[in-house]
Amino acid sequence: MTFSFAHVRWLRVLAVAISVIALSFVVLLIITTGYAFILAYQVRGAPDQSAIGRFAAQISPGLMPWLECMLALILSFRVGRKSDESSTTQGILIGTLAGILGLAVALFFRGHISSSSLLFSIGVAAAGCIGGLFGKSGRQRNEN
Repeated sequence: MTFSFAHVRWLRVLAVAISVIALSFVVLLIITTGYAFILAYQVRGAPDQSAIGRFAAQISPGLMPWLECMLALILSFRVGRKSDESSTTQGILIGTLAGILGLAVALFFRGHISSSSLLFSIGVAAAGCIGGLFGKSGRQRNEN
């Protein structure tokens, strides 16, 4: 496994890393909206906004890191399948940047970075690396 920065598409790496964070927020928003619809259906009217806020605050810390890991894996796999060279390097960079952005989001919303946030940041970087590796091997299999 060689690491070469010569063939890295930096704009793609940055866009995908930002997409990992943005899509994790979108998934959380969809889940929270679904919960709001369920509440609205139960009361046959306007749902309790504080209940929706509590639900989002309750599931967000546990769900967001897992979503970031899963999305880093999937998106770096897709980048690895499309890139000609250095898909592993791009996967590592995508995972690392997404992990750093995830830490920045955690710092912004919670005001501190916990040890679990650091652990999941490393997990996001590892997921990006694994996605890049599998994307590269999948591309090689299709070429043969």
